Amino acid sequence: MAWSLTHYTAEEIVDLAVTIEKEGKEFYDSALAYAKGYKLKEALVFLAREEEKHIAVFRKIGDKLVSTFTPNESYEGEYEEYLRSIVNSRSFNVNKAADMVKTLHTDKDILNFALTFEKDSILIFEEFKAFVNDEGKDIIKELIEEEKGHIRKIVKVFRELED
Repeated sequence: MAWSLTHYTAEEIVDLAVTIEKEGKEFYDSALAYAKGYKLKEALVFLAREEEKHIAVFRKIGDKLVSTFTPNESYEGEYEEYLRSIVNSRSFNVNKAADMVKTLHTDKDILNFALTFEKDSILIFEEFKAFVNDEGKDIIKELIEEEKGHIRKIVKVFRELED
């Protein structure tokens, strides 16, 4: 996915957020076929539904984006490099969720990847707050809290696997 924060539009920011959520949904849907435990399968169905809800929220948030944003940088392009490094990380490797799940051999592997994905989502969503007005910030804060809830759910399933 090619994007630039130097020449971003509100639509591009929304598209990026939607893409991240679609990747999560695709991963959770694909992982379902590889999951062995009932609790994990149940959690994957729940998480896929949550990502669907987030897609709808991000599509509605477009009108809450501010038209100008000047990042506080030590050098020109620093902010874009930071966000790009997050988005290009293993968990946000766009269009590869279905392939990635094939490399995960155990339920714990699936949970570890899901945990990384949710943590990376929080990182990028925190940065999105700089692009929105106060109402948009409140919506993104709610989404971040939901992502934290996903992490708690994943950790709970992890603990149940260890018992």
